[in-house]
Amino acid sequence: MKPRNKFQRKILELSKTLSPLNEHQYKEAVRKVAPHIAKYNSKKEYVCLDCGHSWKGDEATKVVCPHCSAKLDVDKTRKWNFCDRAYFAIVTKRGGCQVVRMFFMQTNLRRGEKATYWISEAFQRWLTPDAKEVIVGRARHWMCSYCDIWNYDSEMEIRTENYGHYVTPYKVIGQSSVIPEIRRNGYNGDFHNCSPYTLFQRLLTCNKTETAWKLRQYKMVAFSLAKKYEFEKYWPSAKVAFRHNYKITDASTWYDMLDALEYCGKDLRNPKFICPDNLKEAHDLWIAKKRAKMDEADRRRERERQMTPLQRYEVNHKVDEARYKKAKSIFLDLEFVDKEIVVKPLQSVKEFVEEGEYMHHCVFTNRYYSDDNVLIFHALVNGVSIATIEFSLKDFSVLQCRGKYNQVPEHFDRIVSLIKSNTSKIISKIA
Repeated sequence: MKPRNKFQRKILELSKTLSPLNEHQYKEAVRKVAPHIAKYNSKKEYVCLDCGHSWKGDEATKVVCPHCSAKLDVDKTRKWNFCDRAYFAIVTKRGGCQVVRMFFMQTNLRRGEKATYWISEAFQRWLTPDAKEVIVGRARHWMCSYCDIWNYDSEMEIRTENYGHYVTPYKVIGQSSVIPEIRRNGYNGDFHNCSPYTLFQRLLTCNKTETAWKLRQYKMVAFSLAKKYEFEKYWPSAKVAFRHNYKITDASTWYDMLDALEYCGKDLRNPKFICPDNLKEAHDLWIAKKRAKMDEADRRRERERQMTPLQRYEVNHKVDEARYKKAKSIFLDLEFVDKEIVVKPLQSVKEFVEEGEYMHHCVFTNRYYSDDNVLIFHALVNGVSIATIEFSLKDFSVLQCRGKYNQVPEHFDRIVSLIKSNTSKIISKIA
């Protein structure tokens, strides 16, 4: 698309000054990115798919071609034709901006033929010192969802970001050149298996990433580029580990261990727990404890599921009754009368049990007694409940009015009207 502002026009002009792939970079890409395969057959004969040369030798997993000196991985299958696709990056700078150039490379290996390579630049990511981003790249075939479907006949233009621009390069080719701001924030010439652009963007925008990178916690940073949530959530624990000079060699295992420690209720700022001498053993120990605790919770829920409401009430009645009386005591003396209909609050958690059993609904099972924002009434005729009413203490409205089996109760309109006409009495209790 056409550049929309002065900054995008500047980036597009700078992009045109970038040099094409030179011979040295091309050879390095072929050496580092392309697959190099030697076929081995039952006649103890090797065939180099780089140059086509064949020779005899003992079986091995890796060999060197005596003709082209290529280091080859041995393949013993019956497959003779290979087509490999990969991306590589060139990291450079231009006009005070950081540039990560992404190249697409296709390698074709065929029996009896010399290997062929096709390389084309797919897109460029530009990053300013204040982390402003622009993408210059080729168009994509919009009807396809594959990330490799670029229109290589299109021009390098300003593009909007999409999933195709998130590919991670297989290798970084040549000497990387970076702007001073990125070097200031900790980059020291090695990406440590991180995607160059994502690392640069994070170093410029996230002080936590900068801190971890400067402390050489490379595994942690690499993990955070894919899973930022865990990195942010457990940052206080990470700072404790840093202060104790603890090296996190396996970030995924370490964060899994912290999840287990949190589930088990342990202090995540105690170096005794978060800085184990043997990370794998500590991880396995706490994962086992977490699993045991989860199994016990499952068994408890299953036991509760099989209980009758009265049995469930008897298990926790002391705590639940005390909490209910404390929360709803100011309302328990309310009583509204309309001829034979009497509406009043449920007086105890045990009444919730009885109401739920008699009316065949979930007023006890779903723990309505524990909700501080509602008040539960029941409507009585001759001392027998005909409806259960849920009243909101937030907006002072009737949320539900249910009869047996959650049906519309007899005298529904009278019951709702009776409560609405007495809403001022409920409000006065709160005041």
